[in-house]
Amino acid sequence: METTVSMTDALRVLLPVAAGNEDIEFCALLDVLRRGGLQVTIASLEPCSEVVLMKGLRIIPDVVISDVATEPWDAIVMAGGIPGAMNLAESEVLRSMLVAHHEARGVIGAICLSPALVLEPAGVLANSSRATCNPLPIKTVDQSWPEDEFTRLLGDKFDPTARVCIDEANRIITSQTPGTAIEYALALVTMLRGPEVAQGISDYFLIR
Repeated sequence: METTVSMTDALRVLLPVAAGNEDIEFCALLDVLRRGGLQVTIASLEPCSEVVLMKGLRIIPDVVISDVATEPWDAIVMAGGIPGAMNLAESEVLRSMLVAHHEARGVIGAICLSPALVLEPAGVLANSSRATCNPLPIKTVDQSWPEDEFTRLLGDKFDPTARVCIDEANRIITSQTPGTAIEYALALVTMLRGPEVAQGISDYFLIR
C-alpha cells in the first residue's frame, strides 16, 4: 500500500515551467514531490494559459513566476530539456529568485541541462565541489551538440559517474537525464521530508 502523507503545513516547492521542458523530468518531479506531501506550485515564466513541453505535453500553470517572486519557498526545482533549460536560463526573475533562495539556504534542484545552463550562470554552484548534468550528445530536428557542450560549463566539478549529485552542505541536488528523474525527485523528497517518506514512495514504485 502506498504511504499517504498529510498536506497539512506542507513545505512549499516552486516548480518553474518553460516551453520545451523535458516531459518525463517535469512529470516525475511533480508526481513524486506531491506523493511526498509537498505543496508544489507550477509557475510559468510568462502569463499564459498553458505551456507545451518538449514532446507535446500541455501543462496548465498555477501562477506566473513574477507574481510569486517575493514569496517564501522551501525549494525551487527544475526540469531540463531542449529548449526548456535554455528558456529557464533566460528568465531574469528566476535567476534572481535562485540567487536569493540559495543565499537563504533553500533547497535547489536541477536536472538535465538546467544545472549547466541555469544554476552555473546564476552562481549557485560556486561553492559546490560536485555536480552533474546530461552527459550525452544531444540532437534535435534543427541542431545537435557534442557530449561536452554542456558538461564543460560545470568545469572540474562535473561528475560523469553520478546519476544524482546530492550536495548536502549547499542544499543542491543535480541529476542527469529523464532516466534519472525519479531518483532525482526522491533525493529532493529525502532532503525535504526525510528518508522514511522517500523510502515509502520508492517501495510503492518497486524501485530496486
